[in-house]
Amino acid sequence: MKTMASMTKAEHFVPPPIGSTFTTVQHSTGSFGSGDVQLQFTRGERMWEGRQVITFTSLRGTLVIAPDGAWLAILGAGDKPVMRWDPPINLDWPLVVGKTWISSYRVIDAADRSIPVISTWKIEAYEDVSVPAGTYKAFKVVYSDTTGTKDTSWFSFELGIWVMQSIKRAASSPMGAGTQEAEVVSQTIRK
Repeated sequence: MKTMASMTKAEHFVPPPIGSTFTTVQHSTGSFGSGDVQLQFTRGERMWEGRQVITFTSLRGTLVIAPDGAWLAILGAGDKPVMRWDPPINLDWPLVVGKTWISSYRVIDAADRSIPVISTWKIEAYEDVSVPAGTYKAFKVVYSDTTGTKDTSWFSFELGIWVMQSIKRAASSPMGAGTQEAEVVSQTIRK
């Protein structure tokens, strides 16, 4: 059982149970596309590249993460990687307010092009965040990188998911300028 005191310091990633679902609404512009889309994600598990992984699958693809929460890839049709991270990207556990870190990795796209990235992360707050699905205690994570991307996201340790996100890409980004806002509008966490 996760208690309020234990959530002000999250020791390690705890995914939602298999079969849990959550629905997000994404508002996108520029390099993220345009318009609004609603996506339902289902939490699963499977083997991928010879190891057991956690999956979050929607009609648009599958996010593949390691058991420790590190993002490995986004898969499209036929399990073809649309995006990969080398090494995988992850929060620097344990999470505590004020913690900062820098990480270096490569983003590899579907055409096998590689973009080197150096990113700076900070846990800015542990606070209530309200989204259409409800109000949750969440770690506010602020991210910026050398491609011109800035991201402010709220991770609910209780749910094991990101409940709200705001990403901005600068015109200098290899993918071009754009914004994407996302928030959870409903969730069903299995027991």
